[in-house]
Formats: sequence, structure tokens, C-alpha cells
Amino acid sequence: MRPAAAIAMLALLPLSICVADVYRSVDAQGHVSYSDSPSPGAELVKVGKSSQQVPSQFGTSSSTPKPATAAVKTADSSHDQLARDDAKRAVATDEAQTRADQCKKATDTYQANIAARRIYSQGADGERTYLSDADAEQARVSAKLAMDDACRN
Repeated sequence: MRPAAAIAMLALLPLSICVADVYRSVDAQGHVSYSDSPSPGAELVKVGKSSQQVPSQFGTSSSTPKPATAAVKTADSSHDQLARDDAKRAVATDEAQTRADQCKKATDTYQANIAARRIYSQGADGERTYLSDADAEQARVSAKLAMDDACRN
């Protein structure tokens, strides 16, 4: 083993044994940051071997965690607002897709009625009952109105 590699490993060995506390804090804009030093309103996320107490402010410590502060509540409400916004976008996308599907189906039905010389309806027993010319014209008009309604923005 090279001497430089051995020295580097020995130098880094004490750092791997050291375990520190990790504090989570949220600023007024809702940005979350993590640090190894406590700040006002920070909450303890990970406790190292050396300390089992949660500091509530600079230089003071307490055996019970401090309740959530306004900054944390703001972050939670910001997170909730982002989740609501994402859900609204997803609903809008789903609604647009559904409208597009309905428009396509209504357009296909209308185009089929226009292209067909004879229009029929299928009975409960599966037999075709052909419409009269007047009824077929009414079916085409109904299909056109349904298409216009489904494709309206």
C-alpha cells in the first residue's frame, strides 16, 4: 500500500466515527435548510451519539422538542398549497383529455352518419332496424348538435 493512501485513510478515519446532530429550519419564504448548528426555530432531525437533547434556541437545551414554529407552519401550508396547485393542474389536464375524447367520439359518430347511406339502430335482440329517410336525417342533425356541443371550448 502506498504511504500517501495510508496516511489519507488514517486522516479520514476520525471523521467517519464522528456523528453530529442535524437541524432542519424553514425560512419565511418556505425554503428548507439543514445544518449542523441550531438556529432559532430549527427542529432536530438526527441526534448524534454525543447529544440526546434538543436545543430550542442558541445556547439553551431542553429534553423535550420545541413545538412547530410559524416558519414551519408556513412551510407546511406552502407545501399544502403546492400540492393543491398540482392537483388542480392534474384535474384540468384530465378534464381537457376527457373533453377531447368526447369530441373525437362525437365527431366520429357524426362522420359515420354522414358517410352512411342508411342508418340503423340495433335492437335488444341484436337485429338491425333501418331508419326511414326522415329519421336518418334527424339522426344526422342530432349527431351534428352533439358534436358541436362536445367540441365547444
